[in-house]
Amino acid sequence: MSIKNFKQLLNQVSLMEKRTIAVAMAQDADVLLALHAAKSAGLSEAILVGDRNEILRQAERIHIDVKNFEIVDVKDEKKSIWEAVEIVRSGEAQVIMKGLCSTANFLKGILNKEHGLRAAETLSHLAIFESPNYSKLLFMSDAAMNIAPDLKLKIAITQNAIRAAHALGYKRPKVAMLSAVEKVNATGMPSSAEAAIIAKMGERGQLGEAIIDGPLALDNALSPQANRVKGLNSLVGGRADICIVPNIEAGNIFYKLLTILGNALVAGVVLGASVPVVLTSRADSQNAKFLSIVTALAIS
Repeated sequence: MSIKNFKQLLNQVSLMEKRTIAVAMAQDADVLLALHAAKSAGLSEAILVGDRNEILRQAERIHIDVKNFEIVDVKDEKKSIWEAVEIVRSGEAQVIMKGLCSTANFLKGILNKEHGLRAAETLSHLAIFESPNYSKLLFMSDAAMNIAPDLKLKIAITQNAIRAAHALGYKRPKVAMLSAVEKVNATGMPSSAEAAIIAKMGERGQLGEAIIDGPLALDNALSPQANRVKGLNSLVGGRADICIVPNIEAGNIFYKLLTILGNALVAGVVLGASVPVVLTSRADSQNAKFLSIVTALAIS
């Protein structure tokens, strides 16, 4: 049965074997609060890699006790990332999380050909929303990593999202390939043609167990009424589980509108590594970081 909200996801994770999270440069107050919440809920352990003195200082400042976390004292940023990656490679941790380090250096550590964690050809970001205006969780990719994906990259992004949905119990997720229209306009709007190609690939079973349709405008993907008005007959239309956006601008706007004006809860993970990657923005709330940890644990 597919998961309808984060409460159900949290309940599912609570029944799983406890996982361990390796955190690169863990001296970040919001990250420590999220890790503390996950440990207090009995969901996970954590190995904190970073400047021990600064980790303890931040923990004291926010009034949490980190004595039950293992701390690996590494002050240099790149060495901290390498150590966190090595902890995962050794099997001591099943999830990796970005702390205070730069995103660019963090991803370089994960993508390192010899000592990194790359598993799939493409890494992509997956956002999961719980909106008061939608009846179930909504997945969206990619709003954070792939700037202007071509057809090949969009196929990989779609496959990553489908695999994550399978891990969360969706047997045949409904995937909407988004554009601004529901009709193909290959010359004026190339994303519509790419959406149609990927939808046909899905129809022929080339992308795994999923129902894929496109191009679909966002209203077609999420609103049954919009489909009735436009006379669109789609197995995905009005009930999409996954939305694949045409580029990072569209994804970024989608993400921020849902969270800021739509009051949606959100989680985000990076897919395509050998383990789930928790990579949150400094602007994300503590709750978003906690839900991102929960999501990573669920698909680990």
